[in-house]
Amino acid sequence: MYHHPQPFSAAEDHPSLQRGDVVLFRFPLNNKNAGPGVPKRRPCLVLSTFSSGGDRFVEIAYGTSADTRTNRSYEVIVNHPTSREEAGPTKPTRFVGARRIIVHVNHSGFDGQADGPEIIGKLDAPLLERLNAVRARIEAEADIVAHHREEKSAEQARWEHEARGFR
Repeated sequence: MYHHPQPFSAAEDHPSLQRGDVVLFRFPLNNKNAGPGVPKRRPCLVLSTFSSGGDRFVEIAYGTSADTRTNRSYEVIVNHPTSREEAGPTKPTRFVGARRIIVHVNHSGFDGQADGPEIIGKLDAPLLERLNAVRARIEAEADIVAHHREEKSAEQARWEHEARGFR
C-alpha cells in the first residue's frame, strides 16, 4: 500500500473518475516466477480517488479472470453478462480488494493517457453495493490495526515509565 506524508482529501478536480469505475492499468506483478517484462494491461476497479498537495491519486483493485479461492471476502465479481457489458470486461472478472494500490492518475501504468486513466466501464448498482461492503471491511480492519498499534504504543510507554521507577 502507498503511504504518503501528507493527508489525502477527496479529489474534486477530476469528476469523471470516481469510485466504481473500471480502468485499464498495468498492475504490478507479485509473482516472482512471472519473469521480466511489462505487466499486461488489465481491468482494475477504482476503489476511491484522492488529492494531496495538488496531485490526484486513485486507489485501484486488481482485476483477474482467474477463479481462485484466495481473498474471497474482499472481491467484487462481475459475472452476469449485463453487468460485464456495463463494467467493460469481456469475460467474468474478479476485482480483488485485498490486492490494491494507490497510484498517481498520470502513472505510466495507465499507458500515458493525457487526460487521465482510460475508463472502460462502471459497476452497476448491485455491484456498487458489494464494493461498498468490501471497502467497509477494509476500513474496519485498518481501524482495528491502528487501534492495536496505539494500545501497544501506550503499553510500551507505560513499561518505560515504570522502568524508570515511576508508578
